[in-house]
Amino acid sequence: MSVVLTRPDVPRIAAVATWWRAWSQMGWAHGAAILVASLLMTVISGSIWIDKLDKPGVGQLMAIDFVGSVLLFGITLLAWVAATYEAPASGPNRSRRLIWAIVISSLATAAIAVPAMAALGVQELVWALMSNKKKEAPPTAVALIGHTIVYATFSFLLVAVAEVLHRRRATSAALQATRRAQATIARGVLESRLAAMQAQVEPQFLFNSLVDIETLYRKDASRAADDLDRLITYLRVALPRLREPGSTIEAEVELVRAYISVVTSLHGGKPELTVTLPEDCRVARFYPMLLLPLLQRAVRHPSGLMPESIKIGISRIAEQIAIVLRFDVPDHCDDDPELARVRERLAGLFGVCASLLCERVGELTQITMRVPTGDRVTK
Repeated sequence: MSVVLTRPDVPRIAAVATWWRAWSQMGWAHGAAILVASLLMTVISGSIWIDKLDKPGVGQLMAIDFVGSVLLFGITLLAWVAATYEAPASGPNRSRRLIWAIVISSLATAAIAVPAMAALGVQELVWALMSNKKKEAPPTAVALIGHTIVYATFSFLLVAVAEVLHRRRATSAALQATRRAQATIARGVLESRLAAMQAQVEPQFLFNSLVDIETLYRKDASRAADDLDRLITYLRVALPRLREPGSTIEAEVELVRAYISVVTSLHGGKPELTVTLPEDCRVARFYPMLLLPLLQRAVRHPSGLMPESIKIGISRIAEQIAIVLRFDVPDHCDDDPELARVRERLAGLFGVCASLLCERVGELTQITMRVPTGDRVTK
């Protein structure tokens, strides 16, 4: 006696497992869709009895219609979810799956509902309400075909609505993903540009500094050497930033100090820089080319007037870092390309969460920058 071992039907088991995974993802929204569709179908089907509401059996008939609708749309939604799970977003393959979902759901519903209605005497009740007592009810096979066609129509409508909502949701999700990707790319590009700009020394500033140092060498070589050392210190601080994607407030203040040290050495000790930097703001994340351009703007007045002092106050206010820059040159808030570029950088990095305000305060010009605290940068 030999025993033949047969392998289980692996494709069928895999298909059932796939359907189960699809159905397990159904939630309250699917139940709500079944309920709403069933109510609509019951109202549509019951509209033919609108003039017979006073007759006995109408309420029972509408209740049976509702139960049949729930059965139909429940099976249809199960078939649609199983058919479209891991299916392509569009194309012939998806269309074939949808057709099979409609056919199977309508046939399955008719196979369950028609015998059940026959056992409950629904056909006789309908004939009584339609005053067709003398006419015999159609055979079960005819009723099965007729109900299958009706169920297929409503199943098609539910699948069509489900497909429209699904594609709209998929399109919206794809659009949001594209926007997020574009925002990420744009932010990365902007950060790279800012890092590169941080490393770039302003050509005019470098040229003027070198000319002044060369002239000073003829008068006072020792002092000129000191000025050259300060310029080299500034370059050492500025140039390595080309490789850094971000910065900290402390690092940017260090860059500002190096810049001002060159300016003051070439302009008779003016301006005097005072910086207030609390401990809780030192390692807060910051970006290059936001603070330094404001300093450069303060020492480049169209009239050539150099401020006597520049004060920078930095503080944390709730979820923002506030940087207040004051210098004793009034009426220096006219919009210019430099301020516009800083505002553009702030908008690109932080959106509406950052701001830059320039105003006159007495005989001073005050520039206030507010940015989100962001992540801390560890050294």
